[in-house]
Amino acid sequence: MNRFPSAPTLFALGSIFWLIVLGCRTADLIAQGGATPTRAAIRATVRPTFTTVPPTKPPTNVPPPTAPPFVPTRAPTPRSAPTRVPTPAKSATPAPPPPTPDPYAGYYYKPVNKGCVTADNTRIQGTVIENGQKKNGVLVRVSDREGGAPSINDFTTGVDPSDFKHQDPSLQGQYRLALYEGQKNAGNWWVFIIDSAGNLLSPGVLVTTQDIGGCNTATVDFVHQ
Repeated sequence: MNRFPSAPTLFALGSIFWLIVLGCRTADLIAQGGATPTRAAIRATVRPTFTTVPPTKPPTNVPPPTAPPFVPTRAPTPRSAPTRVPTPAKSATPAPPPPTPDPYAGYYYKPVNKGCVTADNTRIQGTVIENGQKKNGVLVRVSDREGGAPSINDFTTGVDPSDFKHQDPSLQGQYRLALYEGQKNAGNWWVFIIDSAGNLLSPGVLVTTQDIGGCNTATVDFVHQ
C-alpha cells in the first residue's frame, strides 16, 4: 500500500491551504479599514507633538475663589503745592530821591554851630568865611530873640576886641561877642549876621549858656559858598 498521497491530492490540499491564508489576510485588511501601510511610509511619518488642549468646559466640583482679606485703604496725605516766589520784574533805573530841602535857603550865610564849652567867660565867638576866605567887615549881632535888637554892641569881623576902631591882622574874619567877661552867666542868646540896615543875612542860632560849668563860651561860624 502506497503511504504518500498522490500528486492531485497534494495539489488540492495546497490550494485549500492558500485559500484559507488569503481569506484570513483579506479579513484582516477589511478590519483595519484599508491597506496596511508599508514599512517605508511608517518610517517617513513624523512623530506628532502633543499639545495640551484646555478643557472646553469648566471643571466641576471646583471651590469658588476666596476673596482677599479686607485691607483698609489709607487716604494719601495731600501735599501743599510749593509756593513760587514771584520774580520781581525788572524795572527801569529808579529816579533819584528829591533833594533834601535846605533849611537855610534864602540866606546869604549859613551857620555852622561848633558847640559850647566850659569857660570863665560868657561869650559867643566864631569866624565868617566867604568863598573859602575869611571875611572882614561883616556885622554879627547877639540878641535875646532871633532878629531882635542887640543885647550888646554889634561886632565887625576882623577888628580888635579891645579897640573896635582898629583891625587886627591876626583876627582875620573873626568876631567875639563878650556877654559877661570874667564870669559865668545863664541865658538864652540868638546869634546871626545882619547888613548895615539891620536885615538878616543868616538864620539865627540859639545858644543857652549856664552859670555853672557846661556851656559858657560857644563857637558859631558863618559860611557863604
